[in-house]
Amino acid sequence: MVDINLSKEVISKIKQKIGYQATFNVEDFFSAIDFAIKNNFKSVEFNLSIPTFYPEKYTRKEREKIAKYSRGNNITILLHAPEETSIFSFLDDVRKNSIKILKKVIDFGYDIGAKVITFHLGLGIPISSRGKMIYINKLYPDQFVSNLEDSLSELLNYANGKIILSLENVGNFGEPETKDVIKKFLDDNQLYLTWDLGHNNLKYKPHQKQDEFFMEYLHKIRCCHLHDNHGDRDEHLPIGEGEIDFNYYLPILVNLDAYLTFEVRPKELALNCLKNLNI
Repeated sequence: MVDINLSKEVISKIKQKIGYQATFNVEDFFSAIDFAIKNNFKSVEFNLSIPTFYPEKYTRKEREKIAKYSRGNNITILLHAPEETSIFSFLDDVRKNSIKILKKVIDFGYDIGAKVITFHLGLGIPISSRGKMIYINKLYPDQFVSNLEDSLSELLNYANGKIILSLENVGNFGEPETKDVIKKFLDDNQLYLTWDLGHNNLKYKPHQKQDEFFMEYLHKIRCCHLHDNHGDRDEHLPIGEGEIDFNYYLPILVNLDAYLTFEVRPKELALNCLKNLNI
């Protein structure tokens, strides 16, 4: 456990941009926004892996109500795309249907007034060989790169003028061949980043520290996921209850044009994060 001791200036900036993630113990969009209002959060990130928030459940009129309610209460809506998708899958049906799902999320986000969609690339498929795991993307790197480039290009073109797409550091994000592709789209000003500090602290490949990469692209970060762990697994603990040095990271993050989100579950643990920050 690391004691968090931040300056009054940093604490003040955190208060101005902090939010929480709504997941499994939230009744609906409106109650999630009410929880944010009650606890002085500025934003809510809705995790669309949760059936309650599936876009197809909401009519045009219901979407307008959500947008109006969030605007009227000055609460920013952020979205986290479903985690089942894989935009580099070697199965064309999986890849194309993942794109289809993400396009629905883009339309939904636009309709309800969301500002940013955080999404994952997908998870690599491992093959066991001689006691080791070999990933398909390592066996067929050219096809992997081609699939990823095609998918990102299609999604970013579709989202243009509607909403920001922000890629999170999870799964294959940390692989060198992935980074080369990501950098192309970052440099073209189409793609943005979600820096998950919990994933950043994991000690196993391909999650290990991405500080050098993210420091190079601080100007492209639009969301930050804040949670804690001890490095050996993705625990999603309240910040201050693991070993991450938030005294180092938070003074940097508060000065970015980025939303800060406590990614802890259930939602009540976000209040523990506030307490541990002395807010």
